[in-house]
Formats: sequence, structure tokens, C-alpha cells
Amino acid sequence: MRDVAQRLRRLLFIVPYVAKYPEGVAVEQLAKLIGAERDELLADLDLLSQVGPPDGDPGEYLLVSVEEGRVFVDLAHRLTRPLRLTPAEGCSLLLGIRALRESGIAPFDAAMQSAEKKLLSALGRDANEAQSLATSTVVASISSPAEAAVGTHLRTLVTAARKRERVEIDYVSASRHQSEHRPVDPYGIVHHAGEWYFVGFCHNRGDVRTFRIDRIAALKTTGVRFDRPADFDLEAYRRERLYVPSADAVTVRIQLDPLAVTRIGANWPVGEVTMRDDGSAELLVDCEGLEWVTGWVLGLGRHAWIVEPPEARQALHDRIARLRAELVA
Repeated sequence: MRDVAQRLRRLLFIVPYVAKYPEGVAVEQLAKLIGAERDELLADLDLLSQVGPPDGDPGEYLLVSVEEGRVFVDLAHRLTRPLRLTPAEGCSLLLGIRALRESGIAPFDAAMQSAEKKLLSALGRDANEAQSLATSTVVASISSPAEAAVGTHLRTLVTAARKRERVEIDYVSASRHQSEHRPVDPYGIVHHAGEWYFVGFCHNRGDVRTFRIDRIAALKTTGVRFDRPADFDLEAYRRERLYVPSADAVTVRIQLDPLAVTRIGANWPVGEVTMRDDGSAELLVDCEGLEWVTGWVLGLGRHAWIVEPPEARQALHDRIARLRAELVA
């Protein structure tokens, strides 16, 4: 068993080692390297020449040969020969990698830089042309003024998030038709369910909030730098806080008085909150069914109530009636 294990280790070493040298490796040198006699090595090479898929054709087997005292190994063509990229294809991949590297969307700068180097290496003699195309290419796919504005805001926010630079936005919430001016520290950008969002610390609210970029009416950078919390994880925030309702979801509008707002503190459910000058608030939340939202509102007592839709108000009344019946029984 020990001899079998030693031979297997030799075989696993020989293939990648010799394959690295197109000019081959001297038989004596390879035998000395693996600690085997010449005859043992030749027997190993003969065995390797039979390696391939059971139902494959000869072109899918290892090509192992000894010519003029040197060992050559060519791996199966389909396993080792990478797809040949045109300069334009290489340019497209470079643009994607560089966009991710500079986006602030995820902390993978080092990995992306490594991927870019590997891509350029794989492109070989076409690398310079792909580099030139990528450097001189501006990507634009704009079909309306609104999409053009989103593209402009997106580029500004990506840069601001990378530089840790505060921005000021005029933001139109879904529940209002007028914009609100907000200073925000952009922590990062996410693309979620077909929409672009940026996540940042809103100085008006004193908390981390999510903003849909297509609802930004105006945007400017301030030159003021900020420090992003070391424990902030953009991907974890996306998973936990960004919710996409199904087609059956119901949007419930809830009013909360100042005392309810105080009780909630920073523990708002996933939804859109509009604060008012008197300390009260309005919450829009998408619900899959009404059991949770009616329970949450009841937990705030007379300090919160459902405004619409009618079926949500009725569900709340029905639940109160059931509770009353249970207390009387």
C-alpha cells in the first residue's frame, strides 16, 4: 500500500511539473527530482499516457512522450486551452472589473486587482489593445433624461463613497411629492431587484438609511470627509434590510405619534419612514399578509394606527375584536 501511495504522489507531481515546461524536462533530472530509478519513471510515464475519460477519444487523453532524453506532457486540449478572447471581449471584462474595483459596492478590491492581472496575462499579445479600448471607452446606455440623471448620480455617489465624502441630496420619498434636503455620508452602493440604491448615514434622521437613486432630485458633494464605522458590512445590510415584496404584497400606511416614534428608537421595520416636525411619523411598509403588521401596531397601543388600505384597517379591527372576546371568555 505504501508503494502505491508513493507512486500516486509521483504521478500527481509529474503532470503539472512537466506541463509547465514546453521544452520538456530531462529524464535523469526528473527521476532525481522524484527520487525514482529511470525504469520506474518510464513505467510511471507509460501509465500516465493511459489517463483520460473512459468514453473519450484519444485527443482527450494526456499526451506523455519521451523524445531525445526529455519528457514532455501536454494536457487534454479542452482542459488546458482557455477560450481565446478578442481585444473587444477583453475590453468588456476589463471595464466590468474596474467598475467593481472602484464602486465601493463590495470590499473585493484586492481580488479584482488580481483578476485584472490574470485577465491581461491571458490576453497575451492582445492585452495592450484591450487596455487601450478600456481606457478610451465610456459606457452609456441612456434612453431617457431620468436614466441619465440616475447614471450621473450613480457615478457621483460611487466616487463619494470611495473617498468617504459627505453628500447633500434633495430626496423625494414615496409618500411625499416634495423633496427634502438631507446631508448623508454614503457608505456604499447596491443594485437590488433592478434598482440602484445607496446606503449611508442620514444626518437628518441620525441613523443609517437606504435611498433609491432614482428618487434623488438633486445631488452635490460637500468636500466634508467622514469615517465609516469599522463594523459596517454593506453586504450584510443588503441581506437584512433590503426587502423586495412579491406581487401579492400589500403596502400599509401607518401613522405614529411622537411617543411611538420615541419607543421605536432605531428599531424601525423595513419600510419607508417620513418624519414630521412635531416628532410624529408615517411609515409605509410592504406586508406579505396582515398578521405581522396588525400585531406590531397593536404593540404600540393608541400611539399608532393604520390609515390604509381598508383591508388592513379591517384586519386590525378584527384582531382587536378577537382579543376582546378572549378577555371576556
